[in-house]
Amino acid sequence: MRIPTVLRKTVGDLSNPKVLLAYFVLYLGVLTFFAIGFGSEISEQTASLPPSEHGTAMLGAFLPVVYIWGSGLAVLSLGAVFGALTLAAEAEAGTLRILLSKPVRRWQVLAGTLGGVVGYLTLVAVTSTLLAAVALYEASGVGAAALEDGVFDVLPGLIVYALFASAFVGSISVSLSVFTRDRLRTAIAGLLVPAVFFVCWVAKLIVPARYEDYSLYFVDVGYHLGNGLVLILEATRGDLPVEAQQSLGLFAGVYEQPAPDAETTPESLELVAYVEPVTSLAALSLFVIALLAVATVRFQRMDV
Repeated sequence: MRIPTVLRKTVGDLSNPKVLLAYFVLYLGVLTFFAIGFGSEISEQTASLPPSEHGTAMLGAFLPVVYIWGSGLAVLSLGAVFGALTLAAEAEAGTLRILLSKPVRRWQVLAGTLGGVVGYLTLVAVTSTLLAAVALYEASGVGAAALEDGVFDVLPGLIVYALFASAFVGSISVSLSVFTRDRLRTAIAGLLVPAVFFVCWVAKLIVPARYEDYSLYFVDVGYHLGNGLVLILEATRGDLPVEAQQSLGLFAGVYEQPAPDAETTPESLELVAYVEPVTSLAALSLFVIALLAVATVRFQRMDV
């Protein structure tokens, strides 16, 4: 048994119809509200614009929906559940002892499990992103031409971001399954990631002054993921239109908002100077690498 075998087994364990059905029912239910709200906003914005500019309005709504929900809270929460369904479930059921008795190194078991979780979660995240695009398109009533600038131009970057977000939460969840060896504790601990995302997101929107005064941006997972999203999109697409920057600034807190009394909208917005995007990306990456290193050592010494 080698890494590919463990990976296939992990994907098989995660392909639980009940879990996927519960996820997509919840995902589509919440997505419907996002689509209605953002769709009506797109319709209002495009009512007096030529069809060639509809894509910009579509993009300004699509990116926040993906950030908040498509590859955001939904996928971060599912990632916590996936960790509980792998090594933690094996340890509880006693089958981990059987698995480790086979001719396979423990680090290979951990690597195969992590690869299965991240790969499967990325597939779910990409599917969720595409469903968000379809929902916004149907709710907004824009023409098919708007999909070019509003969806397809940023889709490669969003796929890379889905992989990054999945790797981030998947690494945390699999590591927690090693530490706890308990499904419930793994899931609860893993859900702290989307919980911090949500709490800090609400704080940014409702009490931005307190958010800055208490320097919550340092622990704000959503802010750092938003920085990562901007960095990935700029690397794959180039500079975003100011309308998209303004939307991400409002919901992710990564761009400075134009002054309320400004007579004209600037051509481009400045990034919020809390933390540089490269620093955010590096910090998240180093955190999960360190966590995985500790989990690998713990797994090597685990007495099952």
